[in-house]
Amino acid sequence: MSKPDSPKIIGSDGWSFEGSWSAPRGRVPLLGVFLIVFGLLLVAGEFVPWAAYGTAAFFLAIGVVLMAVGLRDKSDLALYLGVFMAGIAASDFLSAASVIHGDGWGTLFVGLGFMAASLLRSSVAHRIGWAFVLGAILAVWGGIQAARTELNFPTDKLIGPVLIILLGVWIVSRRRTQNR
Repeated sequence: MSKPDSPKIIGSDGWSFEGSWSAPRGRVPLLGVFLIVFGLLLVAGEFVPWAAYGTAAFFLAIGVVLMAVGLRDKSDLALYLGVFMAGIAASDFLSAASVIHGDGWGTLFVGLGFMAASLLRSSVAHRIGWAFVLGAILAVWGGIQAARTELNFPTDKLIGPVLIILLGVWIVSRRRTQNR
């Protein structure tokens, strides 16, 4: 133990509970405001039928803001979380407005959003990858569910073969880009 101690990046002067992480006085914590608004929208949705519009619009706005932040900051997490929130909220909003009916629309919107976000990111030096494939699978799955309810067509038997076809197209397109 005669070696000198290596330099440390983090040091400690002892164990105590002194110090604080409190925000500067006069600022309102945004998480608290978000939870208050979210709770009020959920309570209103239980008693007022048209409050479903407000809840869906609120989450659609949050999703759009997250997508913008993700694109601005080049943050994949914010981008894809925003796409997910906006896709589900758009489906809920359109359902509340009686524009669309049935199941699968949220999955379809999320899938199309993932595909679009993947294409946007690929043009900025990322290659099309997992997000595009996941988006295509979700879009096909949601599209088949939506078609089943809208057209009253038994599309349940098509999900497996269509997903296999998409996987094959992805493998072939990936192989072609690797050979170049």
